[in-house]
Amino acid sequence: MKIPAAMPVLTRGKHRKPRNGACLMEYVSVLAGESFSDSPECTDPTLAAIARAVNDYSGDERRQRLAILASDLTTAGPLELTQRHDLARRALLTAIPYSVGDRRRVLVVGLLGLERAAAGDTSGFCPEAVSLDSEFALLGCDTAVREAVERLEVLPVALDQHRDRGLAAAIELAVATIAEEAADPDDVLYDLLVSCLDDHGGGRAGTPARVTGGGDGDGVRADRKLAQRHLQR
Repeated sequence: MKIPAAMPVLTRGKHRKPRNGACLMEYVSVLAGESFSDSPECTDPTLAAIARAVNDYSGDERRQRLAILASDLTTAGPLELTQRHDLARRALLTAIPYSVGDRRRVLVVGLLGLERAAAGDTSGFCPEAVSLDSEFALLGCDTAVREAVERLEVLPVALDQHRDRGLAAAIELAVATIAEEAADPDDVLYDLLVSCLDDHGGGRAGTPARVTGGGDGDGVRADRKLAQRHLQR
């Protein structure tokens, strides 16, 4: 990782000019030699959305360490849509364990809506389209899953609308949930952004560390069937 020679004082939100302050992504735009913006072209849009949200929901003191990630963000260019889905999925899967009540229900709608869009569907709901990681994360969330499926059945969303607005909205909600509910939110948010950067660089966006042991084919198939039965209730 390259560390910039001079670190700015990062602040929350969007700024009109550098002299008014800078958030993480605005600092990235300066390092990249682009026009001052919180959406520089050098960074994948979904990764940038995660970075903006992590910046805004981090505490003032702990936010400053995000500056050392700015250099890597200048070279984290656009990803394929499948990988953008994976990054957003990671954010949602990170947030769900911290959620309860209405917040959990909305997060599950966001997750299953993402899975639907990733499968190329705009309406209805197909349990077979849900990724294995999401299936595992939703075990034990029976009520939230049932209500999310009912919601998706009557809520069609065009693929371009989901790409352009839905991903960012899901990320914002996920990061806000972590910030409000985690015992150590700044550390969780920092680790989330670092993991997404690693995913981008390794070409393996959104592969949660919890999923291991692919060689145990029978065990993986059995677990997947269990999770699918849960989603079909």
